[in-house]
Amino acid sequence: MSNSTERYQKLAFKEALSRIHHYPVACKDLSFILREAYQKLPKNLQSVVYQDTLTAIRLLPEIQTCSAVSAAHLLLRSAEAVLPKQRKILAVTEFKHSKVAHKRRSKAHQEEETPAATELPQDVLLHIFSFLDIQSLVSVSLVSWSWNFAAHNNQLWHSLYAIFFGSKCDTMLQNGRQGENKEFTLLQEHADARTSIDWREAFKRKYMVHVTSK
Repeated sequence: MSNSTERYQKLAFKEALSRIHHYPVACKDLSFILREAYQKLPKNLQSVVYQDTLTAIRLLPEIQTCSAVSAAHLLLRSAEAVLPKQRKILAVTEFKHSKVAHKRRSKAHQEEETPAATELPQDVLLHIFSFLDIQSLVSVSLVSWSWNFAAHNNQLWHSLYAIFFGSKCDTMLQNGRQGENKEFTLLQEHADARTSIDWREAFKRKYMVHVTSK
């Protein structure tokens, strides 16, 4: 495995794409790589980037957010701009299938919800949930898909983390390292920008440490 491929794999795109809060940003970074660096990369690394692009498109139905659809569409446009014909055709086909599956799954979630739950938009739910204690927040997440989605909002858990533990986001972000190989300078810079925190998971880990230390 070449050094270039190893550096790229350390960016952990597949892991980021599987997380609902990281998916849109990871798609945008892949889009940037396709447009700005794909044609300059070695053939074997082009194949890896292409496979990650297909993975992102195929995961779209699992990420039930509007931002995910927009990010995946941006990724597709970048793929269409630089990929060779056969790869481009497959990417377009996969996107069409994923978008249909995304719409069907979204509709199914909406039909499962109670009328009371669907009356409130996400921003209103987030405002209400911001006043809840942790136990109540966990309870409301079981009411419906819409309430569950709001109760898992990353910014909401960021606020809870700050309230409970008085921590700032900057203290948890990891500093990215500049790639030695010039062809990876752009990739590494955007990997740093993609670095994000799952604040719900961070809260759980910190809370467990807090409880066990008593």
